[in-house]
Amino acid sequence: MHDARPTLRDRNRARARAEIVSAAHRLFLEKGYAETSVEQIAEAAGVAPRTVFRHFPRKEDLVFHRHAEQVGRFEQLLSDQPPDRPPLDALVDALLQMLRLDDGPSDGAMLRLLDREPELQRRDAALIADHHAAAVTFLRARGANAQNSELLAGAFMGAMSAARCLVTLQPDVPPPAHLAAATKLLRGLDWP
Repeated sequence: MHDARPTLRDRNRARARAEIVSAAHRLFLEKGYAETSVEQIAEAAGVAPRTVFRHFPRKEDLVFHRHAEQVGRFEQLLSDQPPDRPPLDALVDALLQMLRLDDGPSDGAMLRLLDREPELQRRDAALIADHHAAAVTFLRARGANAQNSELLAGAFMGAMSAARCLVTLQPDVPPPAHLAAATKLLRGLDWP
């Protein structure tokens, strides 16, 4: 029988990654992404720059280090939805559950950082495209044809992106309120 518990080395590695990410996010929010060097991040995390690069080969990986995990979690949450659950409700529920995985500032500070950094916007677009593809796959599995799957997934992702923008534009409104408003607008569409 194989012991699934993480080894000391695995725990140390995870702790180092978490400290590096925490330091990076703090510096990105304080100084800006472009103005923060890997050397500054390493110093703030108490590690050598080569350690940062060993864990995160590109500086942008410090922001998007959970990309694959997020997309995989979204896909899993969609596949776990009951078959009789309306597709829009399933998509929204999966998105909300996935967002609960995210740690860090919840006041929209990281979203504002993404909005003002072109290098990060490109990677963020890839993350959104991967979530769109997961939504298309889910809708196809629920019986929507190829055209409707693309259109409905695009409408869903567009509305969620708009709600995300509102988080930065109206920080006094709780993020779930923006998601609820976006979902309300989507309910008028012809979901399969």
